[in-house]
Amino acid sequence: MNDHAIFRELTEEGLDDWVPVDRLLGLAEDVAQARGADFRDVAAELLRRLLDSGLMAVGDLGDSGFEAWPDSGDELLAKAVRVLDGFDWDPRLGAYWLANTPKGDAAASGRQES
Repeated sequence: MNDHAIFRELTEEGLDDWVPVDRLLGLAEDVAQARGADFRDVAAELLRRLLDSGLMAVGDLGDSGFEAWPDSGDELLAKAVRVLDGFDWDPRLGAYWLANTPKGDAAASGRQES
């Protein structure tokens, strides 16, 4: 499975609901096994590319629903990795969630965002 297919799968899931980061980790494990790489490195790189592309946001579920983290860029990725480190990379729905952005919705549904 290539990165594009992973992003497509995650954003398609994101059309219906928020996606637990566990889903990204599971896909990263598959890729890491195929490449003979450490899944943590693969997961961090996939997350970086997913966020840099603007397809999804990272956040928590709160009283108002999905609440995106205010961080951006390298700070956001570092925070996301620190949180996963705190769960020893096995969060079992306890870490954080991914939500499609309008760009992610457009990509998942095959539309171009204007």
